Amino acid sequence: MAVRWGMMVQSLSRIEKAAGAGFDCVQPTAGLILNLPDEEVNRQKRRIRDQGMAFEVSPVPLPADVRVTERGFNIYVWLEHLKKALRRLSELGCRKLIWSDGRARLLPLEGDQTGAKEQVMQFLYMLCGAAAEWGMVVLVEPLGLRRTNFLNTLDELRDMLLHVGKENLAAAISLRELEAIGLSTAAFPSHDRLIQHVHMENPLPSDKVRVCPRAGDGYEYRPFVRALQGIDYSGVICLPEDADLSALTYCKQIWRRGQEEGRNTPAQSK
Repeated sequence: MAVRWGMMVQSLSRIEKAAGAGFDCVQPTAGLILNLPDEEVNRQKRRIRDQGMAFEVSPVPLPADVRVTERGFNIYVWLEHLKKALRRLSELGCRKLIWSDGRARLLPLEGDQTGAKEQVMQFLYMLCGAAAEWGMVVLVEPLGLRRTNFLNTLDELRDMLLHVGKENLAAAISLRELEAIGLSTAAFPSHDRLIQHVHMENPLPSDKVRVCPRAGDGYEYRPFVRALQGIDYSGVICLPEDADLSALTYCKQIWRRGQEEGRNTPAQSK
């Protein structure tokens, strides 16, 4: 069971640091992708060809002020925008699109929410169709109530994905969001096919800041890692932008020790 290690990056300068630290890929912010000029895209394509470090997982490339649930959201106009962006992302090595913007799916606090929910499902249906043309999977991340009021749990997300009915639609999870979405590691086996991307960060600091796991940072990561290994997770585990060689080495050690503990655990005790 192999995983790939990624780093979240907000600037192009971090990509070279990620490569030097031994990461397998990067996950850029939506703004970074949207703002890349064509000549920079070509330069990054040459770097990927020569050094690896593809933009393997990228946010859904919508501007930060776009609200999918608001009245007047034009799915067809934005779909054309996304189609152009997906071609660029594919050239940069993207294979998974992640939708973690809680504001983009906020439901109205008053009135009928049914129309807004249906708009989200239609958006995801059409996005999945466009992504499939480039061999991409769309991942939705459930978020706590402080960040959004729709798709707050994996159970809710699973029901919605069944209604959308697209095979290239799945979920991402973040360690720092587990408590907020009411997800215990014991429940991972119930969602093993759904979980296809992981953010691993220290959940103790402010939820506005992603902090990379480090030795002695006060959090026990082994239960989370063992739960992922228990469902044979083999996708990308993405670390925050402050990750460096020592942090990556620490995370790899936790993963390796979890594998060793799993091999040494009698089958009947698992």
